[in-house]
Amino acid sequence: MIAATFAVALASFLLFALATDRQHRARLGQALPARRRTLLRGGAWACVAIDFALARLGWGGVFGPVGWMAMLMAGAAASFIVLNFFLPDRSGGR
Repeated sequence: MIAATFAVALASFLLFALATDRQHRARLGQALPARRRTLLRGGAWACVAIDFALARLGWGGVFGPVGWMAMLMAGAAASFIVLNFFLPDRSGGR
């Protein structure tokens, strides 16, 4: 269950990052249309909700929210590492 909640948390923060103009242009090399921004943010929030449900199913009502928060923090840290060290910057620099 840890791997599943971590993967969903990582996906949510990657979607949140790609919903920003700067990261979208840097990682995908194109402008971010308003409709795509809305879809990316909606998908990210859906992943956060799914992640909470998975944590509650896996760890119960007491430890589920604690594990969920831990996985969100780990997903945020991992998304920072992925975006800054593993994905190329296609915008041509800063």
